[in-house]
Amino acid sequence: MRTITKIGLIIICTYNVTVAQSQQVAIELTMVFDIPYIGPINRIEKITFGPNMRHSIENSKAERFYARLFVNKSKGKIIDINSHNFWKYDIEDKEYWVVPFEKALYKQDTTETKKEDSGKKRSSWSTTIGDDDNPLEGVSRVENYDVILLGKQSKKWVTTFTSANGSRLVLEEWSVPELPQLRLADSLNRALELELGKPDSVITPLGRGFSNMMLTIENIPHELEPIPGEIIKAVIKSYGDDDDEPNFSMKLEITKLISEALELRHFLVPNNYKKVTK
Repeated sequence: MRTITKIGLIIICTYNVTVAQSQQVAIELTMVFDIPYIGPINRIEKITFGPNMRHSIENSKAERFYARLFVNKSKGKIIDINSHNFWKYDIEDKEYWVVPFEKALYKQDTTETKKEDSGKKRSSWSTTIGDDDNPLEGVSRVENYDVILLGKQSKKWVTTFTSANGSRLVLEEWSVPELPQLRLADSLNRALELELGKPDSVITPLGRGFSNMMLTIENIPHELEPIPGEIIKAVIKSYGDDDDEPNFSMKLEITKLISEALELRHFLVPNNYKKVTK
């Protein structure tokens, strides 16, 4: 039955990709992490989705000197199922190398949840909130209309998860009405992941949002409805008991979203890069 379901999902995604086989979608995602003792880390990721292809470019920079020694990097990765190619490259050194294509395939034993841990797959957030030693006591949410994002009127949602010891996880999220470009990117990404062998149950939909995923965890009691639309901006803050300042924060935002005619050159390593062996 599981095999039949997977085949059905591949057929659906293949149909969606076939309809849009002459299209590609480029997304720019900005992220800012503020980690204790390490400081702020800024990351910009540009991802271009095509039919059974994905090209991601990552630029990370840290503000503190010692953190820059380990964090600062500019790199790219291209996966092309059509030609069974997998490349990685270093932007600063202008070097690229071939990665065995099997390394792009999904390996179930690296993510499979052990039966003794749980009968269901749980979000990574569940390790820090709502456990037996520190059960979740309440989930609350407020909402209001906010700024224009990607040309759309956004709505801001603030969801707070409070544990028995007083610690809090606060998720600020901005949603907009459905974006056709993001739906196309999600369809292209899902089709690629399925072809790489990834189960549909562990593929994270683009624009779904953190609180919507959190609220599916079985040990989190709530009466909240999922946030509708596309969530394109989020700020995550973690507070200890009685703390006014967060001990961890992360900001994510889709700052660019462009759908355009497919250009295969966007899924190739720059021609001035030197091939190396790694």
